[in-house]
Amino acid sequence: MPNDKEARIFNKRYYQELVGRSWSPRIITTMPELQSDFTTSDPDDENPKMYLNTDICLVYDIENSGPCCTRTDLFKSNGESHCKTRENIQCPVYEVGHSRLEATEAVAEYLEGEQEDNTAFYAAFRMAWFKATTNGHSSLKQVADQC
Repeated sequence: MPNDKEARIFNKRYYQELVGRSWSPRIITTMPELQSDFTTSDPDDENPKMYLNTDICLVYDIENSGPCCTRTDLFKSNGESHCKTRENIQCPVYEVGHSRLEATEAVAEYLEGEQEDNTAFYAAFRMAWFKATTNGHSSLKQVADQC
């Protein structure tokens, strides 16, 4: 998110950031085999951003690849890659038949339309929230408007 204020708004910006930025795994120097999360890989960024592996794997197949960068095609005005540490290793996307391809397709659906149009995202969230909060409960009742 560009700033803290925008990060508090519940909308599809999360998905725009996911596919619009270059993300590289943050390698822990004491355990280099562990990819704990992904960060915007520009060390000059005063406010680096972070996504968990579970965020990145909505679109990119990081489980079956080595450390990679999600957007090797993004460059600064001076021609330098945004992928400081993984500039030549593009994270693969899911192929047809992969069990996670449906999540990638959902992200693409949420991103369709105007930037402010959150209709598809809100509809999907409404259904997911309903399923998550009612699972296993058959006799739920509407909450009263007043006590």
